[in-house]
Amino acid sequence: MENKNIIGSVILAAGIVAGASILAAGFKNIIRTQRTVSVRGLSEREVEADIAVWPLTFQLGSNDLKSLQSDIVAKKETARRYLLKCGLSESDILERAPAITDTTLNPYMDSDRQRYNFIASVTLLVRSPNISAVKRANESCLELAGDGIAVSQTYDSRVTYDFTGLNGIKPEMIAEATGNARAAAEQFARDSGSVVGKIKTAAQGVFTIENAAQGLEERKSIRVVTTVTYLLE
Repeated sequence: MENKNIIGSVILAAGIVAGASILAAGFKNIIRTQRTVSVRGLSEREVEADIAVWPLTFQLGSNDLKSLQSDIVAKKETARRYLLKCGLSESDILERAPAITDTTLNPYMDSDRQRYNFIASVTLLVRSPNISAVKRANESCLELAGDGIAVSQTYDSRVTYDFTGLNGIKPEMIAEATGNARAAAEQFARDSGSVVGKIKTAAQGVFTIENAAQGLEERKSIRVVTTVTYLLE
């Protein structure tokens, strides 16, 4: 009976040792897989805008709807001819329906200051890849004043510029950002006596397009940041 107890104890002890060895190996493996480094890589480009948008807007007033309609047609044609003279094409000019307000229906309008019964806001939307022509037309629009057209200079009627070729440079920028992230990880690994292994996780940031500088809307700065986590060996 005593021998059986001794044998049982030996078997139990051996099992405990074996189990401990397996657990230790497992913990070592977990610790090894948890050795990671997370880095960010930046890619940035400065490009020229390839499209310009300008809502050429002006207002007209009249006490008679029929005469206002005739004035709208005539003034729109005058503005169109001006844009064409500046180097824009017919396809660059889009007409928008005029917004007509009946001022007599406004209970807050002071009748002594009410000059016209009807006011029309007229817009020709200019959208063109001919950046220089749009700039020229916008900067010289005072010429239209001689034809009775006072071009609006509000914030909403300003010229805006955009870059539409993002998809063409996305792959190159993503590759550059990922390469910069890898370089940062390798520098960290050298400093810590490690070796960069496989990618554990990777996340691509959002592409942002902003003006390259204040007052320089025609040039755009494009940025993307990727975040990559590498295993360390």
